Amino acid sequence: MDTDTTEKLRRLAFTPMRTQPPNATRPILEQAAKEVEVVDGGKVVHYLWGEGERRILLVHGWAGNAGHLTVLADALARAGCAVVVVDLPGHGESEGAESSVIHFAKAVEAADERFGPFHAVVAHSLGAAATTYAMSRGVTIEQAVFLNPISSYTSLWRRSGEVMQVSPQAIAQVRSRAEDWLGISFDAIEPALAARDFTSRLLVVHDENDSESPITDSEALVAAWGQAELMRVTDLGHTKVLRDESVVRRAVTFLTDATTAPPAS
Repeated sequence: MDTDTTEKLRRLAFTPMRTQPPNATRPILEQAAKEVEVVDGGKVVHYLWGEGERRILLVHGWAGNAGHLTVLADALARAGCAVVVVDLPGHGESEGAESSVIHFAKAVEAADERFGPFHAVVAHSLGAAATTYAMSRGVTIEQAVFLNPISSYTSLWRRSGEVMQVSPQAIAQVRSRAEDWLGISFDAIEPALAARDFTSRLLVVHDENDSESPITDSEALVAAWGQAELMRVTDLGHTKVLRDESVVRRAVTFLTDATTAPPAS
């Protein structure tokens, strides 16, 4: 594959499709306070709900936006939490044409610096991988809930090759170009590797038939993470998990259990 084609495929892989907040959740989104911060030279929009000692950050996935997390945000705010949801770079109302897990992680770090420290993070899909990377770089939280997380870049690149309909050899070249662009090695930042040093509590909710991310990757992540549990679900796919009543209730309970309450100030 020539250099120009490799670069075109890299851009394709890292240019997210902007989606609109679901109509059903727009009224909830409009209730939030909105703040804009500059992250790595681009404007990033944050939505804030609720008040309380327990601060929680919500992080969407690739091609998502804050509107996809409003059911969770509303439930956590009603449970007495202060909630921040971010439109990640290149998504929602935030600026950026290209994005990546590294762009995501920088936004998580910036949100932690501006609105934290956070007691917990709830993250979906690639947002979970970005959260893991941000934690490995110093973001400290006590609890995390990952919903259908991307837990292996190997699986992610394999699926990217299938979506773009290119050979494994071609996708390896695109991956190498992306690593040069981002200044990282995907092997070196595998979530399961980073998780070995984590002491926070983790709940992973994963649909057994998720077509975006195999549950076997989450099984490996849970095994590597010191204090982690896996909640298996079915028939929710990759995104319905974000608004399923039983999942939302389990996440809220996990994050607001009195035995894990933050210390009094």
